[in-house]
Amino acid sequence: MRKNHRKLSVDWGHCDPAGIVFYPQYFMWFDACTAHYFASVGLPPHIMFKEQHLAMPLVDVHAKFSSPSRFGDVLDAETEIAEWGRSSLKVAHRFYNAGKLAVEGMETRVWALPHPDDPSRIKAGAIPDDVKARFA
Repeated sequence: MRKNHRKLSVDWGHCDPAGIVFYPQYFMWFDACTAHYFASVGLPPHIMFKEQHLAMPLVDVHAKFSSPSRFGDVLDAETEIAEWGRSSLKVAHRFYNAGKLAVEGMETRVWALPHPDDPSRIKAGAIPDDVKARFA
């Protein structure tokens, strides 16, 4: 499965009073890395939402924190699809600091389309094979 990499700079505003990355920041980075990953294969989420009314809501997320990251550190964020379901996908994230694993995370997202009976709601839909093929 294709992996995507990004460099993330730890800024002062990402840190708690102890000078380490405040844990909710990782969840924001997970979301941004997922969007960047989809964009890297020609599927930017904001365009998919605008043109196809597609959303990928988050239904589960967890993280394991192995070592702290601090102001001024540069993290290598690695993202990949861990598993495809019929209408859901699992996105794995690993953040390395100076080559050492700092954080591992997993998101579960649903491939959601407008509900046929009520366009103000969404409904899970099958993930197209051509979408999955872009990540191979």
